[in-house]
Amino acid sequence: MKRFRWNSMILFMLIFALLPFGGFASASGAENTAEKSNYFFVYNSSKVDAKDLAAIKQYAAKFKSTRNVLFDSKYYKEATKLLDALKAEQKKLGGKVAGVQIFGVNEDVPAFSYVHKIRYVDPDGRFPRVEENKNEKYVTDFFYSTFKNDSKYLTDVSVYRVFDEKAPVSLTPEWPVSRLMLTKGEIAGYIQRYTEYRKQIEGKSVPTVAFDAPMMFQDGYAQDDINFFLKRLEKDFGLFKNVKYRTYYKDLTENMKKENNSGVMDLLVGTSYGTNEGAYQNKKGGGRETFLDRKNVNSVLNSNYYTAFFWGFSSAEGLGTDSIVHDGLSKGKMINPIAQTVMGSNNGVANYVWAPVEQTEEGEWLYWYREATYEDLQNRPYYFFYHYFAGLDQGKTRLQSFHDAKVEYATELMKHQDPKQGHLWEPNFGIGFENIISLHYLGLADYQ
Repeated sequence: MKRFRWNSMILFMLIFALLPFGGFASASGAENTAEKSNYFFVYNSSKVDAKDLAAIKQYAAKFKSTRNVLFDSKYYKEATKLLDALKAEQKKLGGKVAGVQIFGVNEDVPAFSYVHKIRYVDPDGRFPRVEENKNEKYVTDFFYSTFKNDSKYLTDVSVYRVFDEKAPVSLTPEWPVSRLMLTKGEIAGYIQRYTEYRKQIEGKSVPTVAFDAPMMFQDGYAQDDINFFLKRLEKDFGLFKNVKYRTYYKDLTENMKKENNSGVMDLLVGTSYGTNEGAYQNKKGGGRETFLDRKNVNSVLNSNYYTAFFWGFSSAEGLGTDSIVHDGLSKGKMINPIAQTVMGSNNGVANYVWAPVEQTEEGEWLYWYREATYEDLQNRPYYFFYHYFAGLDQGKTRLQSFHDAKVEYATELMKHQDPKQGHLWEPNFGIGFENIISLHYLGLADYQ
């Protein structure tokens, strides 16, 4: 009997030593910790090396308030099948979902496909039309943010399919999703840089520094001027009480380098014209030129760590290795970028709205542009933008603020449906949901 107990003790100690760092629930089972929500850490075992996997386990172990589930996606080549596997695992574990953290590019851990197809309807219903891009499919991780949807409806999703063809698909996220858009041999190094970044900013207030090249004008008014909107967030909406911000319109590349040399920053880059190759501005004498691209991202921004928010252009198109976002993550000091996978989703932004501004003696109203109020923003892209910065102002992490702003935006859009048409007129409703689908958090979730 003594020998049996001694051997059992040795076996127990050996099993404990072989557990992943922190004692994870694996994808094949978990101990009964129903009071904790499940945080899924999804990776592809054939697309990470030993250092990557060790770093993933050490990182996930720092999430102390959740039941951490390491999930190998190796056998799931399609996002719909991976979603079904995650849903089955969640059903087995029970409880709630706290979030999903993905490791790998689209080829490693598959993203969902969606297409641009939207029905536009003007206020009077006189000029309805369907806008569709039949030549290109886009990718998204959005549908990992809820388990309410049936996977059979999640191939080539479009806003048109959901609202006009009545596909039973929810477009409101339930929990945050983040993807570290790096591949084999790149992950461990980034996790180390992320750890160093956290130590560097601990107890500090990091300034938001915005670089903007507005290109969408109505009667001379720049609608896509994020610098203007940032100033209004402080002046008219009472934000930025505890955080400094600075804005630039000129000499963007040079000033970006200057700011990066001076210290850590939350970088915000805005333009309505850009691709996965970089952000463009109008060039003197005509034409366009990049001011931040794959060629200079790691030479301009090479002094200090910085978070990034790329607004208005498809900087993360494809969620693969071929983009300015991947280059900044893999070879530079970029931390946790927020980026879009599709071009053109900046339509419908509004710094100004066409509205009555003056009444004549005869009682008629004269219309012209005025600055958008909070109510004007509620079905427009800047509504997300506002709530993202409002969340940061309340002390939320960037990922939590990002997620909550998406929920708020989706909820508000649903309130603005036209009861006759089923959705709102051009361009806010469909573009709004494309913003929700295409915006991604492409780094690591923040542990507390």
